[in-house]
Amino acid sequence: MINMSTWEALKVDVLELRLDPRNVRLELAEDAPESDIINDLFVNEKAFALVDGIVKVGLLTHEVPIVLKRGDDLFVVEGNRRVAALKAIQNPFLAPSHQARINKVLEGFAFRESLRYIEVKRAPSQVDADQLIAALHTGNQRVAWSPARQAAFFQAQIDNGKSAEDLFRLYPTVDVKKFISRSQILNLFRSVKYEDPALKDYVRSRRRFPVSTLARLYENDKFLDLVGIRISSVDGSVTLETGPKRFALVAEKIVGGIHGKELDTRSLNSTTSATYKRLMDEIRDIMNDDILEDHEEVNPEPVATTKPSHSGRGGKPAKNGLGSSEGQATGARQGNQQKEPATESSEAAKSAAQTPAKKQRPYLDTDEFAVPASYPPAIHQIMRELSNLRIDKFPNATLDLIRTFLEKSIKAYAESKGEDIRASLNAAAIRANPDARPAVRFVQLGECLLWLEKHFQANGPTSLRQVVVKIRAGKVAADYVASADHMNAINHNHQIFATTTDVRECWDAMRGLLKAILT
Repeated sequence: MINMSTWEALKVDVLELRLDPRNVRLELAEDAPESDIINDLFVNEKAFALVDGIVKVGLLTHEVPIVLKRGDDLFVVEGNRRVAALKAIQNPFLAPSHQARINKVLEGFAFRESLRYIEVKRAPSQVDADQLIAALHTGNQRVAWSPARQAAFFQAQIDNGKSAEDLFRLYPTVDVKKFISRSQILNLFRSVKYEDPALKDYVRSRRRFPVSTLARLYENDKFLDLVGIRISSVDGSVTLETGPKRFALVAEKIVGGIHGKELDTRSLNSTTSATYKRLMDEIRDIMNDDILEDHEEVNPEPVATTKPSHSGRGGKPAKNGLGSSEGQATGARQGNQQKEPATESSEAAKSAAQTPAKKQRPYLDTDEFAVPASYPPAIHQIMRELSNLRIDKFPNATLDLIRTFLEKSIKAYAESKGEDIRASLNAAAIRANPDARPAVRFVQLGECLLWLEKHFQANGPTSLRQVVVKIRAGKVAADYVASADHMNAINHNHQIFATTTDVRECWDAMRGLLKAILT
């Protein structure tokens, strides 16, 4: 039984306290000098965060360091990080790895001297000290707040009249904006009128609902953009730009998936995981459904995140599962849609009927790409549109937009390198033939690809140069769909059309190239 009321309270100079080399959190020798201990606590145990917090908020004395007398010295057996931070406030030189940062936060700080002497409690023996340390660090007397409870704390203060600016001032070491956003996003999901009343109770339960799983979605900018959730960079406030009935379908899909255990932090751990992609595609279907207007009655679909719904208009299943144009002849290769003669044997046909074809995503796989913030807004907008176009419904529009995206992305990439494509190509032509006149007047896709080929040849990676060459001059049938000639034909030739297969082949052929220029 620990009875700390009998332990002696002392007022001591922090600079005279000794840090404990026996501290189990340290991986140092027992005879390590104090300078090594302080350095380790700052480098590996985030002691600087305590310095920053003490300067901005003050020294919290609800817990006091515990010391133990060994010989003539008092060693800190509990509270080493706190004492190291207080030592560094008195003398930043003691933490050379963070000295400049400590001096920076101490600028204008008028209370350094008041932190020189602190209260500690002296443990009667090493046994007593060990009992306390075990209770604090291996027991469960203090229960951490859940993410939902943390967010609710700040939302309650806002509800009681405090502004975001008040919270920023009162809690300078806390990421208040993050908690405001989390609280308001939770409120969005809690305010939905769920078809299944169990989901309403579930999402409102702070103990049962795993906010960390929902966070895997709302911490992804592509999800926020798709659903129409806007988070203010100023105060973290949340605005929903999607109609309530459409958002209700999205919420039912997500909360139902979490409740049914199909969605969790593991399955949503990566934006490129199969479950994450499938869920995003199902949400795209909801967002693209053009008859889901707010003035209409909408019956949410049953939640099923293990299998994509691939719904058509109004939530009804599309023909052939995906409503796909797969199996149609490629426009660039045949120019019409003549049916292939049936040549399969009855046994082969029976086998094929018993083995359903693997369904392919009705959207482009854009999850691996992130347009740099420095690129023009047009590139970001086109990427959003490409991500949300159903290629089985709009193959021609998608392929046309892929061509546009490729050309504009190369131009933005060149600008990021400080290059002018037209000037660069003309200069190269004049170097090759001093009597030549500038040949490039307008920079279009062909000129962009020619510049990119020369750029990769000179700067690497040279492997991508071959990809560019293939796109520039793909004349072989197997390569033609992903060629500039074909993409230009889709744009200009009234005899040529695209199919879903064309779109996928073209996109797959240039993914490595796009990944290189979207950096």
